[in-house]
Amino acid sequence: MVEEGILRKKIRLWLSSLGIEANSLKIFIQSLTHRSFARQINVKSRGNEQLEFLGDSVLSFAITSYLYEKYGYFSEGRLAKIRSILVDKRTIAKISKEIGIDKQVLLSENEESCGGRGKESILADAFEAFVGALYVDRGIDFTAEWILGRYEGKIEDRIEKPKIFDYKTYLQEAVQSDYSTLVKYKLEKSEGPDHSKNFYSVAVLNGKIIGRGKSRSKKMSEQEAARNALKNLYDLEV
Repeated sequence: MVEEGILRKKIRLWLSSLGIEANSLKIFIQSLTHRSFARQINVKSRGNEQLEFLGDSVLSFAITSYLYEKYGYFSEGRLAKIRSILVDKRTIAKISKEIGIDKQVLLSENEESCGGRGKESILADAFEAFVGALYVDRGIDFTAEWILGRYEGKIEDRIEKPKIFDYKTYLQEAVQSDYSTLVKYKLEKSEGPDHSKNFYSVAVLNGKIIGRGKSRSKKMSEQEAARNALKNLYDLEV
């Protein structure tokens, strides 16, 4: 286990490299303390979970404010969908690794041996907790500016070409925001032999077909229909 004095020096140097002069190192160390490590030294501690809860909201606020100021002419649904991509666990985990949280996070010996430093969920949660700590230590203005600095270039990239992994969920969230209803999927037909069948599905909104998809599985044909619907409804090239 790292000696406290060495740990504090290590964290302070790391924060300095990120342009952060901490008022209190304690809150940042807490943000980097995974629950496995916390339980290893104190079974009553929950590690960085409370800060993660706070940081999630702070991160969303910073991104939402920026999108509203710069892209306020977009529909509410489109803004919500762009934001959802930017705060997606994959995106957050990538930024977390870029700033070196994977090297700073405190893990139990067991979690360490299981490859915890490379786990997307741990990295994403630690980044949100870190944002929570930054907010507590430096306030919202500094934190929002720092967050946007980490997202430099990424926001515009997502505006131009969103990276979506679940088109059906993405579409439903957008439609729910704009139309307050559900998208339904119907299998129009299937063609070909059992070992090489093609499925054709449609996405339907209020009785109207908004997207069509074709794939080798029914599930993927629905995803393709949702993808087509996103292009038709929101002009998103995904």
